[in-house]
Amino acid sequence: MKGNKNAEGQINKVTGNRVTAIACGGRHSVVVTDSGALLAFGWGLYGQCGQGNTDDVLSPTCVSAILGVKMQDVAAGLWHTVSISADGDVYSFGGNQFGQLGIGSDQAETIPKLVDAPSLENKNARSVSCGARHSAIITDEGEVFCWGWNKYGQLGLGDSMDRNVPCIVPVDEYHLLNVSCGWWHTLVLAESPT
Repeated sequence: MKGNKNAEGQINKVTGNRVTAIACGGRHSVVVTDSGALLAFGWGLYGQCGQGNTDDVLSPTCVSAILGVKMQDVAAGLWHTVSISADGDVYSFGGNQFGQLGIGSDQAETIPKLVDAPSLENKNARSVSCGARHSAIITDEGEVFCWGWNKYGQLGLGDSMDRNVPCIVPVDEYHLLNVSCGWWHTLVLAESPT
């Protein structure tokens, strides 16, 4: 990957040689490079570009607050971003009106915050997806955790209450392989027991 010029004409060095993961939110985009760097660009009103402010970001810009953490996956919601490190940790930033960041509050964050929930202790996330205002991960153990807006039951928890921390979704004996969030719903790919 090559650098690009910012609004002041300065060259921004893009870390890595190629992009390994991409995601588009409501009005922002994020990418992970082969070096594990996270870059974001687009509308920044809620801090979803992770630059420590709410400015728009006009070109792919490194999320420097987590530059030392190697990222492997990323997802983008309407106003938020969730990423997973190579170590299986979950980081989130941006709008948080419905708890979609999973950090135990409804406060927006303009830099990445580690999702340090007791429910994720000793769990390693392997994939992530975001809906408009909710988030979901799959762990190495094949469990799914969801959090955020739940008006239509999209968290799969049997009610319509919002959650601001990751909650395990009961799926009986199934081993979950993948998760994908639509704007107002969630779909999981499960392997049935043999």
